[in-house]
Amino acid sequence: MLGFISLLPSQSPGDSPSPSVAVPCPATVLLTGVSPELLEVHLVLLTGVPPERFELGGLPFGQKRTRQMEEVRGRESKDRRGGGGGGGDGDGERTERCRAEEVIAGNRAALEALRELVMYPVLYAREARVLGLNFPRGLLLHGPSGTGKKSMVRAVVRECNAHLTVIDSISVHKSHAGEGEKFMREAFTEAYSQASQGRPAVIFIDELDDICPPRGSRQLLLMREQGSRIVGQLLTLMDGKSSKLLPHLVVVASATRVDAIEPALRRPGRFDSEIEVTVPTAEERFEILKLYTKNLRLGECVDLQSVAASCNGYVGADLQALCREAARRAYSRLSSSSESENVLTLIMEDWESAKSVAKNSVTRGVTKEIPAVSWDDIGGLKDIKKKLQQAVEWPIKHAASFDRLGISPIRGVLLHGPPGCSKTTLAKAAAHAAQASFFSLSGAELYSKYVGEGEALLRRTFQMARLASPSIIFFDEADAIAPKRTGPSANSSGNATVGERLLSTLLTEMDGLELATGIIVLAATNRPNAIDAALLRPGRFDMVLYVPPPDAEGRYEILRIHTRKMPLGDDVDLWRVAEHTELFTGADLEGLCREAGMAALRESLSHPWSIDEEKTLKDVLFWRSSISVAHC
Repeated sequence: MLGFISLLPSQSPGDSPSPSVAVPCPATVLLTGVSPELLEVHLVLLTGVPPERFELGGLPFGQKRTRQMEEVRGRESKDRRGGGGGGGDGDGERTERCRAEEVIAGNRAALEALRELVMYPVLYAREARVLGLNFPRGLLLHGPSGTGKKSMVRAVVRECNAHLTVIDSISVHKSHAGEGEKFMREAFTEAYSQASQGRPAVIFIDELDDICPPRGSRQLLLMREQGSRIVGQLLTLMDGKSSKLLPHLVVVASATRVDAIEPALRRPGRFDSEIEVTVPTAEERFEILKLYTKNLRLGECVDLQSVAASCNGYVGADLQALCREAARRAYSRLSSSSESENVLTLIMEDWESAKSVAKNSVTRGVTKEIPAVSWDDIGGLKDIKKKLQQAVEWPIKHAASFDRLGISPIRGVLLHGPPGCSKTTLAKAAAHAAQASFFSLSGAELYSKYVGEGEALLRRTFQMARLASPSIIFFDEADAIAPKRTGPSANSSGNATVGERLLSTLLTEMDGLELATGIIVLAATNRPNAIDAALLRPGRFDMVLYVPPPDAEGRYEILRIHTRKMPLGDDVDLWRVAEHTELFTGADLEGLCREAGMAALRESLSHPWSIDEEKTLKDVLFWRSSISVAHC
């Protein structure tokens, strides 16, 4: 069926009048996302006239949205003056509205999508009727807890003067049968009443994954019949005739586990759009910190950008807790100070000490740290350190240069060499230099007596690394985690072995890193030939580095590092010790320094015997070097 619409291009000064253009168009157009750009595309396709020449509602198209948004924001609400506005969020007493950006920082894309969902049915009601457009009716916000999903909804509702009705799991999961469904019906009825009066109405369903788990799932079975009734009731309400006839009514839901939601809710017509609210980047963390500290006095030495860069994986709630803890420590410092200064001022020490308490919540429960190991803590291995800096530091610190030159960063680095050659320490130093989160896994953690537990831990670690990026995932003893496949892919019972399942999961996760940024996989082994060849191809472990035992200069640096806190006699010659420790690894030299210190301690505590220093050194050297030679 074809309809006809009449569109009048706007006139420029001096132009001759343009006649109305009547063009055929589909009577009904269904879109899951509507934006001014899409409306422009429709108009250009229908008429061939540039979009800046169109007049919609008496205004040039480019100015209509701006003018109407200003009118909506500037209009005082009679309902709010009467105390009846704000819906169920308790904001009805507020009479002054502000832009959401003034109270929310980060996730601009999600914020704008939410604003469009609420306001476009109001701003473009006439154009939607003319073009036969159906606006989206549902939006699902999903992401980790603490990223500001609920705060975002409340901020947009206040800005748009919309009515808000909140449905949460506590209100739905009542002790008596039928009370949860009744609460949901009453919430939708209240929103219908507001939307029927022409006011935007938002129904916000918090923790949808807890309210409506998939039918047949273990979680729903634990909820028994009540869970199935709640899922069915929500499906019925969202498909109701009243909700379809009220474009001013939208439903927004939040979830932390998008895959734990009943699939029927995620089809078009219910939750048409899904937006992931991600963990904030360094720039977004800086904006959030500025927002939370706008009423605090910061010392001249405080560098919020540096604080934001060091808070990998922190979400908005974590940053708020960090600011609160820093202010508390500043107050404690001021209270115990004898100075006459009575102004609360936050200094950099307050932030550093607060970070030890206010940690990020996204990766809680998974081993994560930024190791306090620098390149200067590793003696020798200059070439290896330089290559690791280029492979790990540069893609993180100079990401813009990589994008500008079209260079794909290295995804994985395999370090192999004799035991004790500082392979693990090199990985930690690389993470510290790049200010990246560090996740460490070993074969002992991944091998479990429960089927699938190791693979689940592996997947969860990669997921946490994506959330806390930039990050480094380190696999110690990689030959135990990804052993070479030498025979049939199944054991006698026809099932894949644990090692094969882990290898398959690791291959899948490493292939998925092509879509992620700021994640590098490091692995260490002393048996590179025992690792499956599929891991060693480009795109997985792009770089393979041999970490040899240190040379004489490297051994001297290692001895100097491990004895820098030891009081050495004037006759101690570390160069002579370095020359007599050929084939010693870093771990061997560390043990040598410890043995020498223990010998000095025994001599200082008591003197039941006399120590022959030359004999002690020879015994230690022979014992340590025999271990090193066996592994080189």
